[in-house]
Amino acid sequence: MTMKNTLTLRNLYLFLCIVLLLLIGYKGIHIYQKIESMAQAELLYAQKKLVQAEEWYKKARNNRSLLYKEELLASRLQELEPITSMKQSLSSLDHRLSRVGEAGDFSGFMNVYTELLDTEQKLAGQQGAYASYYDEIAAFYGIPDDVKRIFLQFIGMFNRQADELLKELQYDDNSFKWNLLRIPDSFYGGEKQKNDKLLRLFQRYDEMVLTRLAGAGQYTDLLNWSHAMSSEYASRSLPAAWLNSKTDELVYTMLQKDVQRERPSDFISHAMEYRDFLNRSGLKNATIMGYIQNQMNRWIAAADAMVQDQNYEEAVALYEALSGYQDMNSKLQAAKLAWTIHDPIRLFQTAGLKGNFSYVSGGGNRFGGLAYAIGVDKGNIIYFAVLNADESLQLFQNRDYPSDIAIQQVSVEESLSTAKNPVILVEGDAGTGLVLYSGYEARDANLLPLFQFTAEGYQVQPDKSILVTNLEGVSPEETAIFERQGGQYGFTGYQVHYTDIDIANIERYPNEKVRFSVHIPEGGYGEVLAERNGYHVILKGDLDLPAGSATLIGTFSGEYQQLEIPGSSQPPAAPDPAEPETGQVDGDIMDETDNPSEPVTGNELNPEDAQQDNSEKSDSSGPSQLTQVPVVQVESIE
Repeated sequence: MTMKNTLTLRNLYLFLCIVLLLLIGYKGIHIYQKIESMAQAELLYAQKKLVQAEEWYKKARNNRSLLYKEELLASRLQELEPITSMKQSLSSLDHRLSRVGEAGDFSGFMNVYTELLDTEQKLAGQQGAYASYYDEIAAFYGIPDDVKRIFLQFIGMFNRQADELLKELQYDDNSFKWNLLRIPDSFYGGEKQKNDKLLRLFQRYDEMVLTRLAGAGQYTDLLNWSHAMSSEYASRSLPAAWLNSKTDELVYTMLQKDVQRERPSDFISHAMEYRDFLNRSGLKNATIMGYIQNQMNRWIAAADAMVQDQNYEEAVALYEALSGYQDMNSKLQAAKLAWTIHDPIRLFQTAGLKGNFSYVSGGGNRFGGLAYAIGVDKGNIIYFAVLNADESLQLFQNRDYPSDIAIQQVSVEESLSTAKNPVILVEGDAGTGLVLYSGYEARDANLLPLFQFTAEGYQVQPDKSILVTNLEGVSPEETAIFERQGGQYGFTGYQVHYTDIDIANIERYPNEKVRFSVHIPEGGYGEVLAERNGYHVILKGDLDLPAGSATLIGTFSGEYQQLEIPGSSQPPAAPDPAEPETGQVDGDIMDETDNPSEPVTGNELNPEDAQQDNSEKSDSSGPSQLTQVPVVQVESIE
């Protein structure tokens, strides 16, 4: 073998020897430790320090380097098995407590803590020689200190959470309160100390939340949050008088601000929600509820005054705002009706009509309804609307009025209207100085044409006929008569402008148009002699006057003409009993004795005698004589 090989083998032997020595030393140490562990365990056992003894016995058992007093060791461990079992349970719980505590899992921690309490009750309360060692084992693992430390950590964490929630405006999560309440009194220093600390914290937090909600105008959230918190506290039998007190304080302040800012709608909304809050919570507050009612009364009085001042829009708005809290139906309806009567165009708007309207007028309590309105739009469509007692709306319209006629006036024709069927009169500019009069009757859900004519004017008579003055196309001196024929008015003739008389009485009607009957012995043009019952007149006119009996219309202007009449003189005037006289335009019978300037003669009182006397004179022959004969200007022959 070479030198190199010799050195390599020696080194290997040396290395193996060193390793062997190390193993022998390691084994020796473990043997020593087992002997010492067993000795320490026996010493502690003898001193009745069984928890520590059990720990040393387990170390000796786990040391397998030497079989040393194995029977004694097994006997001791079997004897101390209850302690071993307790240590295993508490060790596991201690580990779990530390794990969930470090994770900040309060619910998990409380679950483990509950198990710990149950274990304590089970182990410490059981009968046996080793039950008294529970506390010692718990202390051995530091469980009481760990529990206290972790609970204090949670108390600090939940206090910080309250501040963070306020900072982040997150008010829905109140779990920190209930978690703090779950922590045992002992960790606060006792029950009283716990209640004092937590109630101060809760009050500060709650009042801060309520104040912030009020400041942000979150009135509904404020009341809901207060109600929810009250329920939470009540379910835990926790007094929280500050909650209702602060809520009432903030509500009262907000109501006062609503009044100061003149916001009745906000006030009523807040009042209604507060009333509902009290009902839900089973609470009462006479001060605030009295303040609300007093303010309601003031606003109702203000709205009543607005109606009196015809400030209907604001009155209705105020009534509507107040109606949310108190029944304002009757006052609201009365105000709306008064507004509609004052401003009838509202009926058209209610009916859904759009655009502009002209000549709008209306009234109340007519035509079977509470209110009505009439008017026209820019297309000359005529409208009539009625608000019924049940607040339904009837709309009548007519689209037939000429679109090229400028309307001058729209009104109710009072003389032709009835309680149920009004007549709407439309006056239009005919462009000739005359007016186009159009009447429309509201019936059968429409505005139906009743009459239409162009004239200077008209007048409705008591019998509902219409006298039309200066009807277009007719002599201005004629007055046309329109009478109703079924559903419309039609032309029926002209008004009589003369008085029927006996020709013998012509001199009693100077400068008046009269109608009379005479006999013309000899006809002619322009001028003829006529007589009746021996009374003669001269007839003049720019017309042909044929011979024979005729009825004429004319005027005596006080002119006389001297005429030689054979046989007799002009007889005195006498009435003709066969022709009673009629009245003037109005159709009344006129008594000829009504003229106080003409004395009544005996012949007038006895017309038959006078007529007989005249006949005799006419028939008798005698010398002719000159007589003053009245001249009548004839206008027409019938």
